[in-house]
Amino acid sequence: MIWNDRSAMVKRVVDTSATIDLDNYKDLEARAGVYIFMNIDGEVKYIGKAGAGRIVDEIYNAMYRKKDLGATTVKVLYTNSDLNALSLESELIDTYDPPNNLT
Repeated sequence: MIWNDRSAMVKRVVDTSATIDLDNYKDLEARAGVYIFMNIDGEVKYIGKAGAGRIVDEIYNAMYRKKDLGATTVKVLYTNSDLNALSLESELIDTYDPPNNLT
């Protein structure tokens, strides 16, 4: 399913990153939130969450586990708490049903 920016328009999201090349993930702010791996066409491949200060580390871990298969870009939806990141991740996975979340 193709990413829709309206999915980021919920109260739990306090800020968003631009969609960036996956190779540049280390440039992202280390905050709590949800990250979305997509291909160049915006097709969602994987959705993950990170607690406070862990976005960069969790993206690295997901890539290490091969959750970036087919992805070329990443977008982050920053939240103000770990709990908001957890609930947002669950909601987005239900909506987008990313293939790399199934493995």
